[in-house]
Amino acid sequence: MDKPNQALIEQWMAFTTGVIHYTKACDSQFLREHWPHLRVVFHRMHERGIVEPVIGKDGFYRLVENNAKPVDWQSVGKKRDSGLILPFDLRKYVFIYPDTTIVVAGSKSSGKTGFLYRTVVLNMERKAVILLTNLEGGIGMLSDRFNAMDIEIPVPAPFDVIPVYDNFHDYIKRPDTIYVIDYIDAPEGTDFYLIGGQIKKIDRKLQGLGSIAVIGLQKPSTRDTAFGGEQTLKTATLYIAMDSNKLKIVDAKVPTDKKSHPKNRQWTFQYEDEGTRFINIQENWMA
Repeated sequence: MDKPNQALIEQWMAFTTGVIHYTKACDSQFLREHWPHLRVVFHRMHERGIVEPVIGKDGFYRLVENNAKPVDWQSVGKKRDSGLILPFDLRKYVFIYPDTTIVVAGSKSSGKTGFLYRTVVLNMERKAVILLTNLEGGIGMLSDRFNAMDIEIPVPAPFDVIPVYDNFHDYIKRPDTIYVIDYIDAPEGTDFYLIGGQIKKIDRKLQGLGSIAVIGLQKPSTRDTAFGGEQTLKTATLYIAMDSNKLKIVDAKVPTDKKSHPKNRQWTFQYEDEGTRFINIQENWMA
């Protein structure tokens, strides 16, 4: 490829997302001998406010996102409810707006997947529902869990099941849809700090769609927050922790009753039907 052209690089950069190393400009089409000139091109873009260097990472830049338009917040109706139904009758305690995320953090064999699948079925006749699943356990286990449920599912099922293993935010694009995600894991199995960033990307994609995301995460049994820690708490309008035979509201941004916040409200339960039906539910108030 010819010597890097300032205008060409700026045009290419305008369509990028995330962090880019200057040597990877135009999808790495430039030769090593062009790299010094590429560095100059990116330095000029930085001076003009087009890109910003990433602190602590020499040669890495990100596009400055300053094209956002003002939102017409006054045209939105007051207290617009998402219409979402949740197991354990949780909507009695928490108001859920559209364009928001709910996190269900569960330890191993806690009933997290059952909670998510039940959310799919409880809403399938009310709104468009899409289950984005990593198919842990295989499609046979998924089928058994749905078929064993105490709620009849029509044929064909009035919801979509899509196998997804990463970059869940790429699938958030339909309006008035409930996205149920089972579940987000660390990309490399150990990069837990990236999980919070993935939730944030999903939350951003929801804005203006009128849709909802119910996101499953794994957590250790020794704490309420998921792998990824405090970063997973930031955007969630409702954050639930599940352990063996126990469910807890860790945080809720908008309680239905302003005089009684549901934070720390807990329930004990048992589950059956392949883990998709919760029985003997008993509240254990811990405020």
